[in-house]
Amino acid sequence: MAPKRFFNGITNNTSSDPLGALEVLDPTKWIVYHEDFCGPIFNANSINNTTSTGNGYIAIASANATINVVTDAGGLNGCLKIVTTAADNESGLIQAPAAGWVLTSGKKFIMETSFEITAATIAQNEMFIGLASYQTGANFFATAGTARTFDDGIGWITTDADADIDLICGENDVYETATVKATYATGVWYKMSLYYDGTNITYYLDDVAVGTITPSVIPVSVVGPAFYFKSGEAAIQSLLVDYITIAKQR
Repeated sequence: MAPKRFFNGITNNTSSDPLGALEVLDPTKWIVYHEDFCGPIFNANSINNTTSTGNGYIAIASANATINVVTDAGGLNGCLKIVTTAADNESGLIQAPAAGWVLTSGKKFIMETSFEITAATIAQNEMFIGLASYQTGANFFATAGTARTFDDGIGWITTDADADIDLICGENDVYETATVKATYATGVWYKMSLYYDGTNITYYLDDVAVGTITPSVIPVSVVGPAFYFKSGEAAIQSLLVDYITIAKQR
């Protein structure tokens, strides 16, 4: 059976809206950001023991951590890679200081990412992918690695001594938490998604809804894309991120 082809486009505009003639869904109805890591995201091929800025991001790599963009052996083009070696508490952080996202009660919001953690020991590393308030320096997590230090955000997190990957959503250090994946596996790709309908957040693992929460607070302060990984032991460990997609209803 041949696919249905809409030769005159599809629109979600009213009949009186002049953008109804634009043969794509109205781009003014949603704010959309997608990062596929197929091009440079900072001003260096890779960084180690330094800070690099560019393309709206600041990247900070500690002495025995490297941040770069790679092609995964599984055939995925364009992956952000943060890899640590040699020493405990090595980290890589990429964050957008000039952020421009807030959540709004009553407005829809969607976010999705795909990532893989390769760990010498499960529950011996720290990770965050999502939107977060900007933190100067490398103090994105507490030194012990058991808690985040950014005030506002929404995304996916694991802390040192925790084998779960959780969804967090909060403002001014008040957070809701829900477990998306209990006891994640090393070297396994996970797709994690969330949909905020203006009241509730439904969260997904590999395209399957696994739960819903009604957050008491949402990040109404300005937040921006953030990617963080830190080793919890002296071993080679890595985070690969294939993409992040963020969309909010205007």
